Amino acid sequence: MGSASQGTYVLPEATAPSLVLAHPTDTEKRRTWTLNHREWGGALTLEEYLKREPYLTTIPLTRDGGMTHWILTDSSWSADSGGNRPVLASCESIRKRVLIASPSDNTVHDGVGHGIGSVFTYPEFRGNRYAARMLNELGPALRKWQSHGRDAVCSALWSDIGKAYYAKKGWAVFPSLHVEFPVSTNRTEESGKDKVSPITYDNLEPLCQRDEQLLKEKLLRTAQKTNRTSVAFAPDHDTLRWHLYRDDFIASILFKSTPSPPPPQETFTRGALAGPEGRRVWAVWSRNYYGGSSSGSGAPADNVDKNTLYILRLVIEPESSEAENEENPSEDIREAFTAVMQAALREASRWHLGKVDLWNPSPTIRKLIDSGGLQHRWVERDEDSIPSMMWYGDEDVRNIEWVANEKYCWC
Repeated sequence: MGSASQGTYVLPEATAPSLVLAHPTDTEKRRTWTLNHREWGGALTLEEYLKREPYLTTIPLTRDGGMTHWILTDSSWSADSGGNRPVLASCESIRKRVLIASPSDNTVHDGVGHGIGSVFTYPEFRGNRYAARMLNELGPALRKWQSHGRDAVCSALWSDIGKAYYAKKGWAVFPSLHVEFPVSTNRTEESGKDKVSPITYDNLEPLCQRDEQLLKEKLLRTAQKTNRTSVAFAPDHDTLRWHLYRDDFIASILFKSTPSPPPPQETFTRGALAGPEGRRVWAVWSRNYYGGSSSGSGAPADNVDKNTLYILRLVIEPESSEAENEENPSEDIREAFTAVMQAALREASRWHLGKVDLWNPSPTIRKLIDSGGLQHRWVERDEDSIPSMMWYGDEDVRNIEWVANEKYCWC
């Protein structure tokens, strides 16, 4: 069988013992990217997409082995089979830091988690349940993958095919609510510009450090309050920069600006910060542009209604004091929140983005939204970007509290 060409290859059953997880060659990666460009290329042409995908393995979080490419293939074939080895299904995983708090412990622990993305089956192999077989192999494999001799905490993915498929494979569904602020129906007040400071690459790292400190405190409170294990992906500097560098690369093509990050900070702010230290509100965001056709190549101004500014992470300092206020958050926090969201809307308007989306806001942030006077609508996603988690601990995943289930976790 190993000497046969792919044209004469007899497809095995998905249950065949010869099927294994493996890592693709560079040639196999390129062919996979060529085929899945239609799914995930967005506004990029195929040529541009084939530049972006290898670039994404060289930036913070994913470089130095942080991203792993996986394929399901037939062990009867070797990797050096002249490019003919069957790639029956493919995906990627990204190693991430995870923070865990137990109701029986007053310490937040660090662990390893994995984000899974780009689950794909080559068109000629669809209908044979190869992606299902790959996932059945991948879930247990990630438990020990790059976890330094101990079990990983969890793996997570964001389903674009509804809530049932991955849940049956062991990735339980978590809330998929977001709030959408349309740019066209919200006035982007210029008068509030003096209340915010821009977040740039220069001041991002200390904000990430403060965010992590606040999040650890929240995890401990949540674990004690719910009597459940609480978990969060760390919103650390590398994780946020992964999103921002990805954004930079795409925008550098679409707007024909300098491709190497970081770009000049005056071109696009990474977020906004308002309020005095100790009573601050800040948000970090990124852009997402849609293509005009299956081949990509859509100009940013062509799809404004679909183009989105995503709030990757929204932080209140300290949120605990606001959460204790049963009525409404304090006036200074409300003013800071509104100023930050106005800054997001202004930035979205400048960059041909028709809406600002914020995923799974906390109860405190919901109060701020409802009392803030900005036009918005709540959206429960049923088909796309459904957060789903496989838990590797002893607890039932249904008893896990996923804290800060926001866009920064996505990959």
